[in-house]
Amino acid sequence: HAYVKTKARNQGVGSKLLNHLSELTTKPILIGTWSDATWAIAFYKKHDFVLVSFKDKEYLLRKYWKIPLRQIETSVVLASRDWVSSIKKI
Repeated sequence: HAYVKTKARNQGVGSKLLNHLSELTTKPILIGTWSDATWAIAFYKKHDFVLVSFKDKEYLLRKYWKIPLRQIETSVVLASRDWVSSIKKI
């Protein structure tokens, strides 16, 4: 988990943090967030993440997150472009 405090938003902290975390792995990145967190979704889209399909979201949230059904229903998953590319190859 990685978060930026509300008062630190819009100062480039989140972008630097996301870039740093991206540099730590060669694997695709998946991000789960609340579907109502439109500001967060816009942030990740700005950084070239894409929303996965409803079907993929359900599968990914069950596989990689341990969250209640209600949270699955109210969440979205965004994926890095390399994840999307890897899925298309399958």
